[in-house]
Amino acid sequence: MSFTSKPPEYYHAARYGAAVLNQPWNSGIVQLTGFDRLSWLQGMVTNDVEKLRPGEGTYAAHLNPQGKLIGQMTILVETDSVLLTMESANVKKLIDVMEPMVVMEDVITENKTGLLDSIAVLGPSAAAVLESWIGESLNLAALYQHRELSDNRRIVRDELGYTLWLEREVSGAALQGIVDAGATRIDEATWNVIRTEAGQPVYGTDIDLTTTLPELGGKGISYDKGCYIGQEVVARIKYLGHVNRRFMGFVCDGAGLPSPRSVVRSGGKEVGYTTSSVVSPGMGKAIALGFVNRAAAVAGTPVELESGDTRITATVSELPFMPFAIGSSD
Repeated sequence: MSFTSKPPEYYHAARYGAAVLNQPWNSGIVQLTGFDRLSWLQGMVTNDVEKLRPGEGTYAAHLNPQGKLIGQMTILVETDSVLLTMESANVKKLIDVMEPMVVMEDVITENKTGLLDSIAVLGPSAAAVLESWIGESLNLAALYQHRELSDNRRIVRDELGYTLWLEREVSGAALQGIVDAGATRIDEATWNVIRTEAGQPVYGTDIDLTTTLPELGGKGISYDKGCYIGQEVVARIKYLGHVNRRFMGFVCDGAGLPSPRSVVRSGGKEVGYTTSSVVSPGMGKAIALGFVNRAAAVAGTPVELESGDTRITATVSELPFMPFAIGSSD
């Protein structure tokens, strides 16, 4: 996936002010109900969900028995249900895999994708704009904390700011209300620049069934909870002390934008590949995400990104490329 941000005021709003957009590509949502919903989910995902109280949430993944990533999700615990939010394109795949694993448990899954819209509000002024729009404090101090507003609206604090979930028929009016409160409406290309700078992978673009979660770092993994599908592989990687490859960034020299799946070479040897690339206005350079082997996964390592006859010199970078302020509702 390659994008450039247009126009520049969109990026400026997201980075330094407040920006808002409807994100249909990121509006997958599944609701779990039933008495056993949390205990069942505990055995399905990589993070500890049984410790969560209503209004809390976490990032987690569902793996296959070989420890490969079937899907990533944000888990939001409500009083009478659990919401799993994810990339829209991956909802059916996850439901098809997870639903048959409900055997004797009291668990009901309901796909709400298409019924609810997902509106993202980004930037250091995001909280202030949202508070102006709803007329009260957000009271969302912790990552993945969430609360229900009036009219069946739910707001979540996440890695890139805040996400508002609401019924599709009222989402247009809500988006306009947030604009009227001071946010700039931006496009998907700008969102993609921001999430790339933040080092956030998208399933189906950056990560897939070839990925193990430890390759992305320690996020979303609990090593203290009980058994879950793929746990043995994840534990084995931990006790080995390393992964064979890592998800890293690349800062490019010059103005060239590497194509997705460009070969990464170091010392003339193939060491990995790129996934997403954007031109970063904040860094004034093209940047890319991708995977490299353990030897090359060191910040500052010079590499070459090769796609056909095109070769771009670059430097390996830790993620995120740039810190991103999302504002505070404290």
